Amino acid sequence: MLTEKARLESSGVRAVWGFCLTLLVREKDLAGKLTMKDVIEAVEDGFRQHGLGMAQTTPRREVRIRDKELPHADGRMTYVSQGLAFLEQSQVVGIQHSLNFPNRRTPPRRTITYLIDANKGDMLAIVESTTLLRMRTGAGGAVGAKYLSRKNSTIAGIVGAGLQGRIALRFLSQVRPIKTVYAYSLHTLKATEFCKEMSNELGIQAFALDNIESVVRKADIVVTTTPSMSPIVKADWLSPGVHVNIVGADDPPKIELEGMALKKADKFVIAAEDCFSAGQMRFPMADGVINEKTVYGTIGEIIAGTKKGRENDDEITIFHSPGVTIQDAAAVHKTYLRAKELGLGTEIPDAFTFS
Repeated sequence: MLTEKARLESSGVRAVWGFCLTLLVREKDLAGKLTMKDVIEAVEDGFRQHGLGMAQTTPRREVRIRDKELPHADGRMTYVSQGLAFLEQSQVVGIQHSLNFPNRRTPPRRTITYLIDANKGDMLAIVESTTLLRMRTGAGGAVGAKYLSRKNSTIAGIVGAGLQGRIALRFLSQVRPIKTVYAYSLHTLKATEFCKEMSNELGIQAFALDNIESVVRKADIVVTTTPSMSPIVKADWLSPGVHVNIVGADDPPKIELEGMALKKADKFVIAAEDCFSAGQMRFPMADGVINEKTVYGTIGEIIAGTKKGRENDDEITIFHSPGVTIQDAAAVHKTYLRAKELGLGTEIPDAFTFS
């Protein structure tokens, strides 16, 4: 009869002293080892599985400890949040915890994802990386633009010239030939710094504008990455052919586009059902401006081919991409496979697997 260790090893799971081994991957292990294209591919596949009905995700839950009135992900708030997703084809479950304790010396913010084998229940990996969380958000917007924007889109408009605005533009440049960017920030200096940095990094023209309307009207692809709790983009500003990624409206109080803008879109697409709990949809639904039928479908349905993406150059398309745990599970699974391939991380016993 095979011992428990032998049985596990024969099934591909390494074990030592009666314990399965879990791969611990830290932020420093990933430096330079996972590209933007890697994360885009992973997130696209996660969405595809969801579009085929082969993935599950639950809305992110959050416990707010101090400064509770601040918007989600505000660095001044003390909070712990959790996300959960299952990818059936990949046969993995992702459980993610984000912790932010501003008074903690280093690092104040941590993002830890547990990757579980959906067949055996083994803990495959524990991945600690806030950078990966930010990358998956940028990748989500890039996937939306890949399927919904015009292929010849060269002008980006970034509303919210902070860290996530930078990430959004970098990822957008992976799927579209961006040559020019217009940026807006409440703080003019931030928009100017954004343009200087992005111009040098990406080799594109960059211009800071003093109002959101001008940014929206000039762009082929608009990305909103703000913590706004009132609409800042109006329907009248959306020209034929424009595509919009809504990124910042990621929790119940937040909204960036007015409801009439969603209604005006030829195709309003969401990342997953989580979007219904964000203010971006809750507020206009409560006002009767839109309803569930306003949603054309999920981005996964378009990737999977069960629904069509952009069909002509005049369509107005909008993608609500607030970041869902499907993206985290897919990105962390890709990270795990890459780490195994390159010998990254540290193998530790899974203390919950006994002989």
